[in-house]
Amino acid sequence: MNLKNSFLALFLIAISACGTSKNSSSDTTSLNETLEQKNRMSISLLDQVRRLPGVTLRGGVPVFNKNNNTLVAGGNSEPLYVLDGYIVGNSFRSVNQLVQNTEVAKIEAITGPDASFYGTRGASGVIKISTIR
Repeated sequence: MNLKNSFLALFLIAISACGTSKNSSSDTTSLNETLEQKNRMSISLLDQVRRLPGVTLRGGVPVFNKNNNTLVAGGNSEPLYVLDGYIVGNSFRSVNQLVQNTEVAKIEAITGPDASFYGTRGASGVIKISTIR
């Protein structure tokens, strides 16, 4: 009788161990979200923008990698910044004063025909920043 109880206990442990593996994917997802949030809090806005595909720093401000032959209206090579749907302008320093890196939820880089929605101001590309406000 004691051997049957031991076998039953081992069987129940094995089944319960299999059942918890399904929850590990949601635990991994929440862990990834937590790590992403902590990283976002420790990374400056400049570094977050610089990490976007096609963006590099020139003179300490982010610009899109483009042909040097490309002429931009007004001579400004900085992208247009849009913060939570509102156009801030073509100055990283302006947008950097308005938003804290801990409030950033998403940053998008828009170039080419998609940036034409913003007219000539978006000729050097657009960086859309969404915050958690």
